[in-house]
Amino acid sequence: MNKQEVINEIIGLQRRTNQLILTYAVRSWRELELPLAQLKSLFTIAGKGETNLRTLAEELGVTPGNVTGIVEQLVKKGLVSRKPNPADRRQIRLRATKKGQDLLTSLMDSLTVHMVKILEGMSLEETESLWKGFIGITRILEEHQKGLH
Repeated sequence: MNKQEVINEIIGLQRRTNQLILTYAVRSWRELELPLAQLKSLFTIAGKGETNLRTLAEELGVTPGNVTGIVEQLVKKGLVSRKPNPADRRQIRLRATKKGQDLLTSLMDSLTVHMVKILEGMSLEETESLWKGFIGITRILEEHQKGLH
């Protein structure tokens, strides 16, 4: 096989792997009793560290009016804090609370537990090959991220 054929095979396997892993993720998400829109918003807010309604809406591809109700529910559940920006009191700063961060950590930890079980089913040689592949892809992703800033 040439490099392009190998890349195509990897992409196909990645899609299949993502579909299979998604079943574990969906199972964990169902236990949260948090609608998908709220979960996506919480992930986005936590990932940014701090954001505002306009930026959150842009990230989600909706209008600020659409995220207002979602944020309100996240605040009521204690998952997000909402505070005025001291530099511009019209702007509201959003941050994930400790409870919100803990919820996301718990979700990720449950996926990690499944991944450990999956990896334990692989041979040492397969695991080492995967490890080396992840080192390479992480390096390229980090280089790509630096180029975006």
